[in-house]
Amino acid sequence: MTRPDGGAPRVDGPDTWHRLSPGMMVVRPIELAPQLLPGLVGIVFAAQAAPVIALVVAIVLAPLVTVVPWLATTYQATDEHVRVRSGVVNRKVATARRDRIRSVETTASLVHRLLALEKVTIGTGGDKASSNVVLTAVDKRYASALRDHLMPTGVPSDPADTEAGALPGSAHPPVILARYESRWLRFAPFSLLGIAAAAAVFGFGAQLADELGLFDHAAEFGTGLWDQIDDIPLAVVIVVGIIVTIAVGALLSVTAYVLSYWDFTLSRHDDGTLRVRRGLFTTTSTTLDENRVRGVHLHEPLLMRPLRGARLHAIATGAQKHPLLLPPAPADVVGHVGRAVSGAGGDLSAPLVAHPRAARRRRITRAVVGALVLSTALIVAWTPGPLPLAVAIAGVVALLCAGAAVGELRYRNLGHRFTDRALVIAPPTTARHRNLLYPDGIIGWSVRATWFQRRQGLVTLVAAGAAGTEAYGIIDVDGADASALAARISPGLVEPFLRRPRTPNPRTPDPGTRDRET
Repeated sequence: MTRPDGGAPRVDGPDTWHRLSPGMMVVRPIELAPQLLPGLVGIVFAAQAAPVIALVVAIVLAPLVTVVPWLATTYQATDEHVRVRSGVVNRKVATARRDRIRSVETTASLVHRLLALEKVTIGTGGDKASSNVVLTAVDKRYASALRDHLMPTGVPSDPADTEAGALPGSAHPPVILARYESRWLRFAPFSLLGIAAAAAVFGFGAQLADELGLFDHAAEFGTGLWDQIDDIPLAVVIVVGIIVTIAVGALLSVTAYVLSYWDFTLSRHDDGTLRVRRGLFTTTSTTLDENRVRGVHLHEPLLMRPLRGARLHAIATGAQKHPLLLPPAPADVVGHVGRAVSGAGGDLSAPLVAHPRAARRRRITRAVVGALVLSTALIVAWTPGPLPLAVAIAGVVALLCAGAAVGELRYRNLGHRFTDRALVIAPPTTARHRNLLYPDGIIGWSVRATWFQRRQGLVTLVAAGAAGTEAYGIIDVDGADASALAARISPGLVEPFLRRPRTPNPRTPDPGTRDRET
């Protein structure tokens, strides 16, 4: 919020409260549009039968959605906390203590940008979105100053400003670690999300058209066209449908990539923070305290690996599970950013320690069992007779071979590596994931083993911490190797629990001696 005097934003006193920008009355209805849509549709239909009643309802609802929330919402930003009061009937007070703030995100939709406003979301480390403190609409300049003020490691740009109560900012220009390049766009079509969205839209649209009887009407006006389609072999129709779905999915993926990551910038600031800014229409700026970063997470989607593309996320305490550091980008850029953020980014691409052969058997066995479960559908389809026996057998064999290949791929992606700088954990997944953890970020260890693992002499060693998912498991590792690895990484934490040979008490006779004497 811009202060009335037009000067720099000031730190509020304990009794000072402000209202959000009046632009909130424009922004809020648009944000609530999906929730208000059923009511608006009802008003439209009611207007046809009773226009006067519908007009009265609209006149009553308009201020309840716009003016009342703005009048009922106030906030303050002091040296100790940020507090937001809202609600009329049910009063709500959301507080973010300064020492509990883990991240600050500023977002500006098209409406925000037209009004020179931003939305500020203050994260306090909770798992739910309700734990965040949100300022829906504040002045853009004030949002930037507030973000710089709230980060725990923030330093003032000018000591005189701090003495006068002004919010601090950065003293030096930021260091750009990565910036969007046009060559990154080649990775966008290889996202499975776009294909899944296209398939979902196609399926939903087909079902809706069938419910509305559009296919019947189309058949009436295009009988000849439908007759020609009926003459096309089913296999050709299926192949064409798959190609169209993939093409539409690729187009949706490229569009989503441009909208989400246009003008992407990752920068390091002299106040000890990392800042990610991205977006075409809706811009988002996320600020992370670098002192709370406990590692990085590398994700190489299956379709991007041949193109050497990957994503990079941070593992930070109190923030969302894996805050984004890089969207799908070339491997050389990912390695550069990984080294710049963690100092050990080279370990992400280094060879890993292979797990025992028993781990490979478990991966392949589980994948083949899953393929057998899927093959029962082919057997059921063959039993009544519509599916030829040869096709059913070929399908079962293909599923089993695919299951074995998937199991082998998951084993090849499985592994771990420990250096003096970091512990790298790679889970057994089809897409390659690697979690790089700092040793000082590991606060505990646990070992668990299922009945099947115990039969193979394997265990899962879990590194516990306060960052990211808070538990990262090294799956299917030898029991002795697990104990040695935990002791090597956290000797002071693990060694007291290791089993040591017991020193016999000279006053207690040996049971074997007692038996012999007897």
